[in-house]
Amino acid sequence: MRRTLTLTVIAAVALLTITACSTGQTEGDDTASSPKPVATAALTHTPEPIPSATPAALPATIIIGAEATDIVAVDGTVLSSLSYQSDGDAAVAVLRGLLGEPTSESVEESSHYPKADLTEWNGFTIGVNRPDAGFNPRPDPYNPAFVVRASGTMATNGVAIEDVNGNQTGQDFDSTVDGKPVDQVHYDETFGIDSVTLDMPSSFSGVIPDYGLSMTYGVIGFTGRDTGIIENIVAPSDLYSLT
Repeated sequence: MRRTLTLTVIAAVALLTITACSTGQTEGDDTASSPKPVATAALTHTPEPIPSATPAALPATIIIGAEATDIVAVDGTVLSSLSYQSDGDAAVAVLRGLLGEPTSESVEESSHYPKADLTEWNGFTIGVNRPDAGFNPRPDPYNPAFVVRASGTMATNGVAIEDVNGNQTGQDFDSTVDGKPVDQVHYDETFGIDSVTLDMPSSFSGVIPDYGLSMTYGVIGFTGRDTGIIENIVAPSDLYSLT
């Protein structure tokens, strides 16, 4: 009986010891398996995008008038107005800034007109006059520093080209001259290059004496050789000019 009691006490003590050890190990395991904070990478700064020209500030249309050519944005804002009496080289610099690099550059010489440096952006050309001592220029304001020419409806970068009345190259010549006074239309039977006045000066007379004639002066539309369409729009120019 005493032996049985002793074994029972020993067994109870052993059970308590195992329970205690088991509980301690569990607590230790919980501590060991608890998630530790994970270090996160420092937040990186996202650079602000570099601002670019908004569509409203980009050139959308070149508008050719009798006294100046305007470069206009899509919202109608005039980005630059280039008077034909202003500095030609400065006008070329402005156009480079608005239209980008030109598609071609050349020199034009004629016995009837001063030498000119031509700069072209596809369908739009500016010719800066370089009169020499042998050239007898007309008195101002009929002797422009530069002349512009549209040979297409669009310049580089999708910039449209038209005159102040919305006329463009490629349109029908007869429809354009319909209703025009007879002194604003010229039919050239010799060369087949007909012409029509599209816009006349407002700050000075639109008619100048030249070659013994009174000639209309301003924005002129020219046909090709019997093509029946306007192939070039030139300003400032004479109605009878073949340029």
